[in-house]
Amino acid sequence: MAMDKIIRFISSEEQKQLIEALNSICQSIQWKTGKESVHLKKRQRMGHLSSSASLHDYEKIISGLVTDNNNILYLYEFRGSYYYAVRGFDGETEWLVIFGPDGIMETAFPPENMDEYLNKRGFLFMGKIKEVLKWT
Repeated sequence: MAMDKIIRFISSEEQKQLIEALNSICQSIQWKTGKESVHLKKRQRMGHLSSSASLHDYEKIISGLVTDNNNILYLYEFRGSYYYAVRGFDGETEWLVIFGPDGIMETAFPPENMDEYLNKRGFLFMGKIKEVLKWT
């Protein structure tokens, strides 16, 4: 689906929500209460981050991904709410950052097979962040 079709698919209020969520996560990484350490430990356990990685290290990866306007933005609907995902590389590793309509982090991780992960769950391609910002 082309970017302009997706933008027409979501209302102007939802477009505003998308921009606010993106701006929020670009300014600061916010987690659901108490979830930051849970996510960090999971990424360490799964080998996505070294066992010595700090929350700051994890958030530095996330911040780098969401602030790179050349990274790809996706839209994902789950239980009647929209979530957003940014796909990009940190070094040689491709990561996916998923955040909610309020800019609150859901998760960030490097899927084993990115395309399969996105397709299986119905993520809708929107375009590069800079393109989405231009259209909205």
